[in-house]
Amino acid sequence: MKKLLFGALLLATVLSTQQAMAWGGWAHKLVAYIAETHLTPEAKATAEKYLGSSIVDHAVWMDQVPVWRKKNRIPGWEQTSWWHMCTVDKVGKKGYKVSDKRARNGDGDLYPNLVKCVENLKNYRNLTDSAVVINLKCVLHMVGDMHCPSHIYYTEFEDCFARRINGKYHRRHDQMQIYYEGKKTTSHKVWDGMSIREIWPEYGTDLELFRYALDTMSPKKREKMCRGTIEEWVLQNAKDVRYIYDEITPGVELNRDYLLKNQKLSKTQCLRSAYRLAHILNECFK
Repeated sequence: MKKLLFGALLLATVLSTQQAMAWGGWAHKLVAYIAETHLTPEAKATAEKYLGSSIVDHAVWMDQVPVWRKKNRIPGWEQTSWWHMCTVDKVGKKGYKVSDKRARNGDGDLYPNLVKCVENLKNYRNLTDSAVVINLKCVLHMVGDMHCPSHIYYTEFEDCFARRINGKYHRRHDQMQIYYEGKKTTSHKVWDGMSIREIWPEYGTDLELFRYALDTMSPKKREKMCRGTIEEWVLQNAKDVRYIYDEITPGVELNRDYLLKNQKLSKTQCLRSAYRLAHILNECFK
């Protein structure tokens, strides 16, 4: 793997588990929590050996790195900013392909870097401990982001949202300014974690209650969900979540009814994230 990955991220390992848990990222923790229950004993033990604790404690690490570095004025995180997004080009009326358009920082987006990290982990016995830790933390986070509707960047929208609409400039489609329950927010935030929590608000942030409600798929269906390549998963996600941008427009007023109407998508994407994360780790650590 490029030395850039290690040089840019290695120092961030000083972040403590306590800090990690305090900074949010509940949806990522839920994905890791469900995934952990489907790890083989060997995969679970190997992951915890390198991380020092549960994979749940480290699922938000990639979001914390740029915040921590910027706060402490330490350069070197910029090249990972687009590692949270999958970029896709439209093909025909309903098809998509992984975009060959490189990220703005020139280091690619989520897809090629996730593939790279997974390949590294398959060779973990020949890596240094610190290299395993960094690659593993990246995989924990990127698999979750890959399935989040607001983390898919459709190049077809570039011309639509890089201009003024009704006299106001609007950011890219996943960052549209909208309103949720009367409060100003963005389309990104609505789908970045709120979409699952709003289905069962009475559960609060209890990961076990959400796992019990969500993780009901049969072994056969889980196995089927994990078939295919990472590229095929990206394209499946792109196709399945595209419709939400026909429903969300700048300034639109949304409420809980909107998320309840789309709860099937929220549940499906959450489970895809969890089962596929477990599948990847089981394949790497065997």
